[in-house]
Amino acid sequence: MEYRYEAEPRSYEDYASGRVLLNAQGTTAFPVRLASEIYQQGKAYLANKGRTSGYTLYDPCCGGAHLLTSIGIRHGGDLKRVVGSDVDQRVLDIAARNLAMVNPDGMQTRIVQLQELVQAYGKSSHQEAVESAERLLALVEQRNRTVDVQCCIYDAIGQPSSSAVLDELNGQVDFVFTDVPYGDIVQWSADSADPIGRLLGNLMPRLAPVSVVAIVADKKQSVDHLAFRRLKKLKVGKRQIVFLELNK
Repeated sequence: MEYRYEAEPRSYEDYASGRVLLNAQGTTAFPVRLASEIYQQGKAYLANKGRTSGYTLYDPCCGGAHLLTSIGIRHGGDLKRVVGSDVDQRVLDIAARNLAMVNPDGMQTRIVQLQELVQAYGKSSHQEAVESAERLLALVEQRNRTVDVQCCIYDAIGQPSSSAVLDELNGQVDFVFTDVPYGDIVQWSADSADPIGRLLGNLMPRLAPVSVVAIVADKKQSVDHLAFRRLKKLKVGKRQIVFLELNK
């Protein structure tokens, strides 16, 4: 895959899972460079359709929200709202704590926690984490405004059901970006011959008239739904990234 927006070599270690951002056991951390590239390609599509900022970004399989948080920190100036949902209640506490760091207050709280670890244990890794958090704080402070962040429990491939958080999103989501379950670490909550098709069907009521869906999946998985049109498909290693929009 050609990197159009993250072409310059740089370090992303400040975003490493378990450094400043918290690691949720049993989940995976998505590569930050790739996440930023995918986000910016989706943003370019929205901009071409006249939607240039104030996006609502939603991840229906958020896990510990490492992907959403890294996007929120790097690109929060574009965003009005960031929402994550997951079927596993155990990871949502970590997701909420990570998403809080999209805004200055949450990052400052994390810096205090890391400074306490430095004082208690004196480890160089904790001091390096403080320095990373301070750099990330500088990024989120540049926005001069906060992003609304929320997460909730929801089965993305289950039967459609009500959710106080997600029902407020109906017709409002500009950008869906999700790394769906595959492999041995993370799996779907239920057996289904076409889990991504069910996911897309459940997303339909949430999407704004102008919106884009970016799904990252294993190359063997089918990413298709009759109500959606494929915009493009990219390949990176064992992953495929499929961009879709609702059929008009």
